[in-house]
Amino acid sequence: MTDRPLSPWLDHLRGRLPIALGIALLGAVARLSAPPPPARTADAIAGMLGEAIGGAVGPEDFVWEERGGFLSDALLGRRVLFLGVPRVPRVPPPGAEEPGRGEERAPDGRGAADLYRARVRLTRSGRPVSLDGVRNLTGTPLGDDRGLVARGSRVAVTTSAFGVVQGITQLDLGGDGRAGARPLGERLRAAIDGWLETGSVDGASRTEISFDNPPASARLDLVDEGLVMALGPEAIPAALNASTGEVDTGGRDPFVARAHHLPRRVPSLGELAGPSAERLLGPTAAAAVERLALAADRATARVRAAQAAAYVTRGPASPEPAPEGWPSLWPPPPVAPAVDPPLPGEGAWELVAPSLPRALPGVEDDPQRPSSPFAATTLRPDPRRPELRVHLLAIDTRHIRFTLQAGYEAPRPTVGPRGTGQLPHASTLRGAIGLGASTREPGAPHAGAEALGMVVGGRAIVPPRDGAATLGVDLSGRPYFGAWPSGGDVERVPWALWQRPAASSPGAPRAEGSTRFPWALWQGPSLFEAGSAAAPLAILAGPPAERAPASAALSPDDGDDLIVERAALCMTDRGFVVHAWGSALDAAALRAALERAGCLSGVSLGRAPDPLGVAFLSPQQDGILTAERLSPAMSIAPPEHASAASPRPFLFFESRWTHGPPPPDLSLPGESVGWTEDGGAQPPPAWSPAVYAADTVHLGAQVRVHAFAPDRFLFRLRAGSREISPRSAPKLDAEVPADERRQVLAAIGVGTGRRRGPRGLAVGGTVGLRFRGEGGLLLVRQGRIEIRPAGGAPLAPGADATELPLTADDGRLRPEAREIGTMRRRSAACVLDDGTLLVATTTFDSDEATTEALLDLGCARVVALDRGAHRNAFVHRASGDPALQQTYEETALFAVGVAMPGRARRLAP
Repeated sequence: MTDRPLSPWLDHLRGRLPIALGIALLGAVARLSAPPPPARTADAIAGMLGEAIGGAVGPEDFVWEERGGFLSDALLGRRVLFLGVPRVPRVPPPGAEEPGRGEERAPDGRGAADLYRARVRLTRSGRPVSLDGVRNLTGTPLGDDRGLVARGSRVAVTTSAFGVVQGITQLDLGGDGRAGARPLGERLRAAIDGWLETGSVDGASRTEISFDNPPASARLDLVDEGLVMALGPEAIPAALNASTGEVDTGGRDPFVARAHHLPRRVPSLGELAGPSAERLLGPTAAAAVERLALAADRATARVRAAQAAAYVTRGPASPEPAPEGWPSLWPPPPVAPAVDPPLPGEGAWELVAPSLPRALPGVEDDPQRPSSPFAATTLRPDPRRPELRVHLLAIDTRHIRFTLQAGYEAPRPTVGPRGTGQLPHASTLRGAIGLGASTREPGAPHAGAEALGMVVGGRAIVPPRDGAATLGVDLSGRPYFGAWPSGGDVERVPWALWQRPAASSPGAPRAEGSTRFPWALWQGPSLFEAGSAAAPLAILAGPPAERAPASAALSPDDGDDLIVERAALCMTDRGFVVHAWGSALDAAALRAALERAGCLSGVSLGRAPDPLGVAFLSPQQDGILTAERLSPAMSIAPPEHASAASPRPFLFFESRWTHGPPPPDLSLPGESVGWTEDGGAQPPPAWSPAVYAADTVHLGAQVRVHAFAPDRFLFRLRAGSREISPRSAPKLDAEVPADERRQVLAAIGVGTGRRRGPRGLAVGGTVGLRFRGEGGLLLVRQGRIEIRPAGGAPLAPGADATELPLTADDGRLRPEAREIGTMRRRSAACVLDDGTLLVATTTFDSDEATTEALLDLGCARVVALDRGAHRNAFVHRASGDPALQQTYEETALFAVGVAMPGRARRLAP
């Protein structure tokens, strides 16, 4: 029998036995030195969960998901859902000592919890062994998640911030049920996305409930039929129907609850690369992956042929028709090229006619209006790098209104529900502008209070950040540009709204200390402020907008030196909006293009990899949107259907009207008031009247009310020839400047002062009659009218002002309005929030009828136009009867018409 050669194998094992014993010994030592697993108690498990997120978890704030069997629980772990308060670094005030540890506090003093999911390995007896796979399912660092309930694969929580319930979130952790219907590649990407987001390849289906009037509290319960809610202190019932996805309020809906199911989009491999690298390799690797992706995109762009613009032009833009002596404001003046010699057509605006099957109603084929509210040109902004090109699109904001909408994926909210991504009404939709949504660099900690703000419909997705570059939009679609006021002081922002405090109930008056947010805003990574641009139109020059202090300005972006796709949006010195885009630019080149385009203030819209650009949109009868990019190289991905929802934020632009005459560019309040165009001369353009009139009846008297549109007039107060002033007083101007006399379209009498104790009067900053500090003050600063209580701050240089009787204040009639006098022609005036001047005139024996008429139209503060001598009031109009005069015996307020500028404005600090 032959012996088998076993000795080599035995020698091999014998030589490695010491190594194996050493490894076993090290493992035993490590196991014995490790802390023992937590006990099988709620407090111990909560402590383990809190340690995993670096914060705190309460023993009542976690629920186990369904078991997966002994082997699954022991090897893979059993999933657990829990509310945890992560510890956030506390930044000490200047001069204070560095704290030893962080705090787990919300803005209102409570713990700001998020909803988490993790896997816990368990022994057969249910004792936890280890924990991994932690995922933050809500990620609202400024919102406090509470009221965790779970049933089967569904889980729901409330999110509160600023003392009210911002929203309710329901997650179905079983996924959306569409995996089998997708191709294999999409299923793979959806599985990766689901694992990154929830720790499970199934992902999650998300439904969010938001409120127009947020309740102070909410209690939840999950049943087979859906989610049951008890809202507010009165526990008003409501339910989310599981089959329809709608909120059933039973006919009583004081909080105006809306449910929105968030579609689950399958991301591309490029979108998954950064988050995957961050999860697996860390933040440094994630940043490197992004830079590699941008470098690859630039390399690809160099070998691609230059692409022509996608828009159709109608040749060089001719000036808009204007009456003799009046300026033509559209299109903007040509842009001076930076590179010599310029390319053919460089810097010259051409009207853009998108080749879509729908024209802009009321604009085309009207000789009084420009044939298109869009004009485009190209520019090389850097003489040292002539290969860099910028596409400029000018938008006539007199015809176009804007709407901001947050996507259902981006930006990620910090206080409550996500955006809906819903599109504006298809009948007015004209196009979309891509907005960047990257609030942080890959691998950076969650921004929280450092995130850039976005507010939609008065609801804060991310609260505004002090000093940040801001694009705002008011209820009328007017855009604003500038730095957000430091400290959240929005007293001078006319489009600010309130969010009710916790103690308020629906219908209760607004309380002091409430948190209020604007109607809509988006904040970008950097702000553009012109350093030496041309002076704006006089109507846009004041009140002067101050620049953000250096301490409030955003620091430069780390990627400013990257030559990648970039875009910005700005307002010009004529009130129009300009979109600037380039496929390969650095930040310096983009800023140079904005300055050459005449921009006063602007906002960076982001850079690659954010999808950027402009797309013209036109809905078809079946709701499909026909999209046409301004340039084929733009990365913007516009929505494909009018009823679809967008995953990313957009600035949509729409027609301001679709049928009939355009809406007046001023406030015309009063549902039963029949406003009509005033019969006098109007400032250009003729298609947008600036003076309207209406007749109402108050106290048996017929009251005539004139409305003067804001930004269409510069007002000048001039002294009447019958004004009596002391011999030592300087002589006051009685006429408007010679260069403005042809544009005077109205004169409004304010009377003359009494011989004894006349009311104060100043013209052009010169005080002719001393101010007594009594009654009201009609103040004209840089052509704009303000009505204030008399006294207080001194007059600004160059201002006109007169003291007048204050007949109403804070929306209430004052005793002065009821003082009986002679039956004569009387008038009163007020200024609405948007700057509209209302003047009411009638024949009566007191100022009560005119004051009541203005109060009914929404005025808060009213003055009688009577300086004390009880002269007959008047409103004279150009081309009217009686005719305008160059001077008057009475002191008069002259309305100097100006050509209608664009509607874009600076965001006042």
